[in-house]
Amino acid sequence: MLKRTLTGLAAGIALTLAAPVAMARDLAFAVFVPAASPTVQRIYQPWVDWFNAGAAANDVQITLYAGGTLGRNPLAQAQMVADGVADLALTVPSYTPGVFPDFDVFELPGFATDTREGSLAALELHQEGRLRGYEDYYVVAMYSSGAYQIHTRDPMPTIDDLAGRRIRVAGQIQTAVIEALGGVPQNLGAGEMAENIDRGLIDGAMTDASVARTFRVADVAPNHYDANLGVLVFAIVMNRGVYDSLPDPVKDLLAQSGQFIADRQIAEYGAAIDANMAAWRADPAHTVVTPSDAERAAIAARVQPVIDRVAAAASPGLIEAYTAKLDDIRAR
Repeated sequence: MLKRTLTGLAAGIALTLAAPVAMARDLAFAVFVPAASPTVQRIYQPWVDWFNAGAAANDVQITLYAGGTLGRNPLAQAQMVADGVADLALTVPSYTPGVFPDFDVFELPGFATDTREGSLAALELHQEGRLRGYEDYYVVAMYSSGAYQIHTRDPMPTIDDLAGRRIRVAGQIQTAVIEALGGVPQNLGAGEMAENIDRGLIDGAMTDASVARTFRVADVAPNHYDANLGVLVFAIVMNRGVYDSLPDPVKDLLAQSGQFIADRQIAEYGAAIDANMAAWRADPAHTVVTPSDAERAAIAARVQPVIDRVAAAASPGLIEAYTAKLDDIRAR
């Protein structure tokens, strides 16, 4: 009898000790970019560390799986979250044409001029309910790249020199913009840009200054046409059922996460772009062209049909709301 009693007590103690472990929540965050990338090291991992410190009291944590560990296809990230392969994931709305039409406005030339404007505009327009898409998810964060530039192997003093050049693009809006400006768009992955330029298969790439440096585009395309050609928006989304199951203090942390990530993106990514631009301007092997007001007006006229098509597909009044939001951000 005594032996059975002691055995029962031991089992009860073991279950009691195991209970907190069983109740802990480990949320999988899928990121398709490499673990060594500056974005992971300076933005995503610091956010995860900050979140985990705050959520520890509720036995919730996030584990970051970078480099496509849970799935490499950038187009499949939102579906992975919907299917429960990951609890959260980094997504790029423009990678799935037609699914998130409101996000196309951010890729239009002549609007956001840098990471700060793009990130704050995207986050705040989403918070205000102005952006369709992701209704089936909880959106943790929205932020943007820097402004697109055209990086070419041979000098490009004016936009007219783009005519006939084969330029790497990503997505339908960049394709339409390069076509409108007289170039020949080539859809390639980021990792293919430098090699294809170096081999002479394409003449340049359309991307921001940080990506151009990270993926070695600037090593083989040292001529940079800085014309404010749109930004790329990113969104970190969470499975809606997972979000609903979390305790309120953890939901509060998630509500703060959008601003935390946007602020780090502006500080870290924006600083990297500024450093790259300064280095290129100081290096005689590079040229940086900033178009005149007259040339910017010519660019705007050429891409106006693209703007009109995007505006027609987007929510009514979104272009006007985006313009007003940018004016407000610049006034702060």
